[in-house]
Amino acid sequence: MTRKSLIISVAVASALSAAAQSIVVYPVSGDPITYKMADISHIEFLPATDEPDTPEQEVAVTELYCHKGDSQIYGKLYRPAAVAATEALPTVILAHSASLTADAMNAYATALAADGYCAYAFDFCGGSDDSRSDGATADMTVFTEVDDLKAVIAELKTNAGVDASKVFVLGSSQGGLVAALTAEDTQTELAGLILFYPAFNIPDLIALMDQYGGFGTGGTGMGGMMSYSEAFCDAMRGYDVYANIGGFARPVIIVHGSNDFIVKISYSEKAVETYPDATLYTIEGANHGFNADNLGSYGSLLGGAADYDAQVIPIVLNYMHAQAPLAAE
Repeated sequence: MTRKSLIISVAVASALSAAAQSIVVYPVSGDPITYKMADISHIEFLPATDEPDTPEQEVAVTELYCHKGDSQIYGKLYRPAAVAATEALPTVILAHSASLTADAMNAYATALAADGYCAYAFDFCGGSDDSRSDGATADMTVFTEVDDLKAVIAELKTNAGVDASKVFVLGSSQGGLVAALTAEDTQTELAGLILFYPAFNIPDLIALMDQYGGFGTGGTGMGGMMSYSEAFCDAMRGYDVYANIGGFARPVIIVHGSNDFIVKISYSEKAVETYPDATLYTIEGANHGFNADNLGSYGSLLGGAADYDAQVIPIVLNYMHAQAPLAAE
């Protein structure tokens, strides 16, 4: 991440006049600032430069399989290239949205590793037709994905390069719902939770679509954009999400677009009231998915292709710096 030096314009003539009583600084953004001349020893003009807050590090990405019983779970491990593979780092596990793969989380995993953290993005079993993990889409449910995530957490905690006491999960959309449910199991011992537009509305969507022939592969679905198996729908019919989250006591942040038409931001507003320590960050104008890789089956509907990562990634990194400071901080 970089910051630009503040560029100011100054009323130089009046500032340097013997009769001048004050100097007014006009930042590029923000309100004007007034200084008394008696408090100023001299004025210095500096050129605008890009100065790194923290140097971005080269990122090493390696394929790494985790295991759930006899099933293999495909994933990619992101680490700072200059850090030894055996050096235990705070780690973020990234859980993708429905119909996507680990590749959709590349921007966030890369940003975390470039900042000095370890990150692991994986394919849910049966999470999409493109999944590189074992399992069929017909067998996938929210709860099989919870089991996938629990298996990944348990295995990564045995990895020498992972600080087992500082494991976080970042989940988007359906992956956010999965992450939230997983965090409720105290045996996972997560250090924190980051949710992007979590799909806490899935039971409501299923109930709605049941009125129009069903949300599953055997019904009308949503115009071919997405379909769920009957097993998936059966598992979530009548399920009370909010009765099954809120026990996780570590800090939670939720990042949600104000214009999300798939998961209304009201679902996250309710979730923030459910958790004992949660903060909601609203990304003004954002739809469902903060960059092109995270739009899934819905493409660029209603302007969803806009890239909001310049706002989203700093939120994630600031949260991590607060919850798991790096050795250099």
